[in-house]
Amino acid sequence: MSLPRSVVLIALTLIGLLLGGCASRPTPDHLALRQHIVETALGQLGRPYHYGGHDPDGFDCSGLVQFAYSEAGVIVPRDTRSQRDAGKTLSLSEAQPGDLLFYRFENGGGLHVGLYLGDGRMIHAPASGRQVSLVEVASPIWKKRYLETIRLLP
Repeated sequence: MSLPRSVVLIALTLIGLLLGGCASRPTPDHLALRQHIVETALGQLGRPYHYGGHDPDGFDCSGLVQFAYSEAGVIVPRDTRSQRDAGKTLSLSEAQPGDLLFYRFENGGGLHVGLYLGDGRMIHAPASGRQVSLVEVASPIWKKRYLETIRLLP
């Protein structure tokens, strides 16, 4: 017995919608992974900034991101430009904990990355003489320099 073509098309469409819906929602595993990344980064609060640093002895901005992700078993590139190129671009309003926020400093020359925590905050390793800290992304200094949000995780 053969089904009418319209019934087959409707069934295939519904299956596609169901599968597409599953793929677009973060699974509990993905949420746990994001939480692990964020908690690891938060555990580095107060650590010193160190250019080229990528461990608790000292971090630069991309080193903090790489460390937090690697502690969760996710390999990401070491430098900010490569981290920026490694993911999917989103708007800031779509940011989820664990997404990367990129900023431009030094009259357009320097690229800076922070890890979005949720609730309008990020953690980052700011500059020489400073420590890993939290900032509000809506503050004027960060709003003015914002470039884009990058998602490395599903």
